[in-house]
Amino acid sequence: MGNEIFNQAFLAIEKIVAELGYECVNVALASEDGRPVLRVMIDSIGGINVKDCETVSRTISRFLDDPESEEAEKLGDRYYLEVSSPGLERPLFTSADYERFRGKEARIKTRELVDGRKTHIGLIAASDNMIVTLDTEQGPRDLRLDNVARATLIFKGLEAQPKKANNKQNGKRRKGEKVEKTIAQTVMDIEEEH
Repeated sequence: MGNEIFNQAFLAIEKIVAELGYECVNVALASEDGRPVLRVMIDSIGGINVKDCETVSRTISRFLDDPESEEAEKLGDRYYLEVSSPGLERPLFTSADYERFRGKEARIKTRELVDGRKTHIGLIAASDNMIVTLDTEQGPRDLRLDNVARATLIFKGLEAQPKKANNKQNGKRRKGEKVEKTIAQTVMDIEEEH
């Protein structure tokens, strides 16, 4: 089956997702255990939940099961459909993705070595149809898009925060610890007691 046939079917699926009010992040056909798997990745401003995936999955299934759909006919009838969100570390597929997330931190794995490595981490500084530029710790790095094997944003929202110094143990002062209060704090404490 030619790429043009898949492209037409994928464009139809992207249109369905957009009409439902979601962003179509990616549509891909893969093979898993010898069976084709149609993977559709969706997103929205408020994030994606299971119900969103079910809604999109049902709508795409109806479209693909329609005997009058030329695009569905091109995909055949023996496939698994997976609809998912991109997750916290959203994959980047196109130059438009890199442009949209300019200034965000990304991890890009290349097929060939670039500056002696295949994994590159840095802030997305610029992109066009050929190159994405990352600001890495070693300086700016230009990566050809046709050399990118995989790229994702790096999520840092749930990292452990450094522990604050705690001068109290079980509510008691440590030996030698000074207690200082301003007059205003002392007055407020007295007023709260009464």
